[in-house]
Amino acid sequence: MEKNRVEVVIDGHIITLVSDDKESYLQKVGLYIDRKLAEVKASMSNKPITEHLRTLLIAVNIADEYFKEQEKGKELERTHKAYVHEMGRMQEENHMLSEKLHEMQAQLSYVREQYIKEVGQLQEDSGEMSELRQEASRLADANRDLQEQLQYARRELEEYISTFDSSEDRQNVVNFSATQR
Repeated sequence: MEKNRVEVVIDGHIITLVSDDKESYLQKVGLYIDRKLAEVKASMSNKPITEHLRTLLIAVNIADEYFKEQEKGKELERTHKAYVHEMGRMQEENHMLSEKLHEMQAQLSYVREQYIKEVGQLQEDSGEMSELRQEASRLADANRDLQEQLQYARRELEEYISTFDSSEDRQNVVNFSATQR
């Protein structure tokens, strides 16, 4: 693979950078170093500074940023691991809840079936009860009719007895009964 050669301007000097990286990336690196140089110059503008000291200060600033970014990366990695762990835990919990939901749906299905059976039985029983009520009502009506017939028969018997008591035939019946003994 051919290496990329890019000319960048750093501190007013044209420098050629050679790398496998893209041209845009190398331009970004050159611009970054140029800005760091400008920052050091601005912060030390009223103090005499040698080229060597300026280079060291730039290196210290870049190393500081590097270590801070490295720590941020480690923190992100720890956070990522915690999220991955939490996600695994939540997936396990989700799996358990899914199983529990499945069990509860099965129980609900069973309860529904039992409910339907019970409703059917109650409807059957209700039909039978309705038939029994009708039969009881018919029997009550028949009983009333028989009671009325009985009362009518009693009245007729009482009238007959009353008529019989007042007649002479009663004496003959009694005498007839007495002779039979």
